[in-house]
Amino acid sequence: MKNLFTLLLVLSVSLIARENPFEATNAYEEEAARIIEMNEVEEDYAVEFQQEQQYVNEMYEKMNKPEEEKPKVPALTEEKVQKMIKKAQKETEKKAKNIAKEVIVEQPKQVEQVVYVKPRLDVVNEKQLLPFVKIEYDNDRIDIFSKYSVSKKITLPGEKKVVLDFNAKENFYTVRDELKSTNFPKIAVGNHKDENFFRIVIELASTPDDYEVTYDNEKVSVIKLYE
Repeated sequence: MKNLFTLLLVLSVSLIARENPFEATNAYEEEAARIIEMNEVEEDYAVEFQQEQQYVNEMYEKMNKPEEEKPKVPALTEEKVQKMIKKAQKETEKKAKNIAKEVIVEQPKQVEQVVYVKPRLDVVNEKQLLPFVKIEYDNDRIDIFSKYSVSKKITLPGEKKVVLDFNAKENFYTVRDELKSTNFPKIAVGNHKDENFFRIVIELASTPDDYEVTYDNEKVSVIKLYE
């Protein structure tokens, strides 16, 4: 249609030129330029229309195309959350223990040495058990000093003890002491005020048959006997 219009216009201009060969050809040139410009505009419009139509078609296809379904993530329940927390705690504790094992360096146990000091046989020891009872002893002998006199000496069969009773009316609490002697390891003084005496018990290393007991108004002596 456009080409036909252009052809008719060119023919009309040609007829005019033939009728008047002396008429200037400027009008022809201007008209031809205008027609070419119109054709270019129409071609540009056609290209733009085609591009717009293609864009519209593409958008229409995208809008009508069904979206791909994304995988649904299961919802976390309270029970699952608790399990996840416990699992994380166990893993953390395990890692902490492994780190602690690497950091801690076990020290070798030191063997404690017990040194036994044997009592010296030539040293005389003194002790004031009560205001009215004092003792002096070494490994083979013990002397008991008191202002009170001995009323009774007792030895029991099978017992490694010597028992001495002193006449007195003293009030005191029982006294017990360990001695640095292999033959006289312990001594005790007990109160019997209601019966008017106090009692001294000397523990021995063996039976009383292996000892000698002597006493007078000043002191009582117990001596270890050797064959």
